[in-house]
Amino acid sequence: MKTKLIISVDRPNLSQTKLYTNRLDFEYLLTRLNVAYDICEGSWKGQREQSYMIALDDSKHYSRLLDVAFNRFDQDAVLKVSAYGGATLINNDRSKQAIGKLVQADAIPLDKCYTQRYSDGAIFVTH
Repeated sequence: MKTKLIISVDRPNLSQTKLYTNRLDFEYLLTRLNVAYDICEGSWKGQREQSYMIALDDSKHYSRLLDVAFNRFDQDAVLKVSAYGGATLINNDRSKQAIGKLVQADAIPLDKCYTQRYSDGAIFVTH
């Protein structure tokens, strides 16, 4: 299993056109970096958003992806999941907070953040 980053480029105040443009720009960057990713849907602080579950080889592109998420797309945080499942929230000031493990859930929770892959419907939460 590889280290993963879960990154969104959505913001609740953006128009549908801007959300679409941001997503296309980010997907183009991921393709250029030649990293594997899954498109997901999830929630952050009660807001639904599209996100990307990105598989990283070692730490290649890690810093660049954080810079893009925080500086270009104004994100509050990125979720880093270690190869062993440990979940760390990386805030836009680069502070880190261990928040348990990313585990698969049976259903979308009503009371917490989640990520659901479009490709297979798998739902993930931190526990």
